Amino acid sequence: MLKSQTSVDVSIISQLPTGSTVDIEVIMPAGSKRLKTEFVGYMSGQYIILNCPSAQRLGAALDYVKEGTYVVVRAVLEQGDGQIIAFKSMIKAVTTHPTKLIFLFLPRVVQSYQLREQVRIPTLIPAVFNTSDHSEVGVIKDISLSGLQFDLHSDDVCPNTDLKEQDCEILLEGKQNQQFKLNGEICRVKQKEGLVMLGIKLKNDQTFMEAIMKEYLIDLSVLQADQKE
Repeated sequence: MLKSQTSVDVSIISQLPTGSTVDIEVIMPAGSKRLKTEFVGYMSGQYIILNCPSAQRLGAALDYVKEGTYVVVRAVLEQGDGQIIAFKSMIKAVTTHPTKLIFLFLPRVVQSYQLREQVRIPTLIPAVFNTSDHSEVGVIKDISLSGLQFDLHSDDVCPNTDLKEQDCEILLEGKQNQQFKLNGEICRVKQKEGLVMLGIKLKNDQTFMEAIMKEYLIDLSVLQADQKE
């Protein structure tokens, strides 16, 4: 869940790493089209550069990716405790050489939304990660009542698999060899140093999650203190 919304300095856009995935929404007269693309760069005081999605991916929005069209951009800042930034801007220009790039005017306002409303507890819990067409053994690196980070070796993950926004299951064993199943949705995918790190939003209820944490001797008072803040 989103915890808060604030207006922040436009320069926060510079914190996005080059090559990171952003969500772009092209505003059209009869609706809009949302799709993923890559952040290329930020020139302070001048413009923002995005990779232009292919014609096949743009579909009906292709004719509107041009000077003067408004777009909404959303992106996740990975550092700190996680937040989403979002802003509306106008396309300044579209280049075709040496590659197709979208140049945006700097927005007047950037909104920041807090991603995590609960403390994540560091863990090293082995578990099995399943989607409808994928199954791998990995490690739960941190967990809260509403989400977790799951790490997989990148060699085990098919490079053509788009995991983001897929439903998934996390299977783990308790002290008496009983099996627990966590249900969730993948909301973040990051690759670094031979690992694929998945941010997963959990769908299990709080009572079930508290039982899981007690099974793994996680101090629930840490979570309760966070809820009181």
